[in-house]
Amino acid sequence: MTAVCLFAVGCQPGVKRSGGGIVCPGKASIDEAIRVFSLQRQNLQPFQAGADCTITYRDEDGDQRQEPVRGAKMAFVPDTKIFFKGELVFKELRFGTNETEFWFRIKADLEDFGDSYWWGARADIKQCPQTLPVNPDNIAEALGIVEVTPDWELSNRDGCDLLTLVKDGRIRKRVSVNTCDYSIEAIDYFDADGMKRVSVQLKDYSAEENGILVPTWINVVSYDRMGQSDLAILFELQNIRSLPPERIGKKLFARPERDGYEHLYRLNENCEFIEE
Repeated sequence: MTAVCLFAVGCQPGVKRSGGGIVCPGKASIDEAIRVFSLQRQNLQPFQAGADCTITYRDEDGDQRQEPVRGAKMAFVPDTKIFFKGELVFKELRFGTNETEFWFRIKADLEDFGDSYWWGARADIKQCPQTLPVNPDNIAEALGIVEVTPDWELSNRDGCDLLTLVKDGRIRKRVSVNTCDYSIEAIDYFDADGMKRVSVQLKDYSAEENGILVPTWINVVSYDRMGQSDLAILFELQNIRSLPPERIGKKLFARPERDGYEHLYRLNENCEFIEE
């Protein structure tokens, strides 16, 4: 199964820095960085937005192709609820998560996809960040729900704090943070062998009057075992606004039924999707 994506690597050259290009000092310790992230999470607000989206992938001949996702809509309720829906080649792309489940389903005339529906327990997908195209938990991290603990390592390079999770001597996740405003610029995910498999790049944070602060440019990239990009999804959020309380109920964030999808896959505890 093609693994899908999430955002770029490290602090990227050419990224505009806060403070007129001044490189700011980083945090003195991982605990200090954790405190800043905790404050940022406390200020997150439910929002809804429209989105321009583009999927870039390679076909069976190795040629790069692009497909627009039309009429895309997104909603987010911190910490656990995500809704996304759009039209792909006149059919549907939909993903989301709630407190207990996640789902990703696609109806499209695209090779390697077809009419397929992936779902499972939220607790399992947290352990398998490279398993699913557009992992909803990774999207939540891109929108500000980043979990960093004291066992992470902290270093600094080129105006970025690099927060790195290492397990069994291998890097598993890296978060790149602008040291001036402490906005996240990238999140990289690695497999058990230390190979980068998913990369998420973030920029152009909104400055809405309603106080909602999220990256409006989110690029999700997945990589194969050879280190080559095999799929990317670009989200450009627009018309970001508060989500009314009446829309935060169960219906918007309830896992949809199978609805005639040809293939239905459920994630098991071994990070494997088993067809039902």
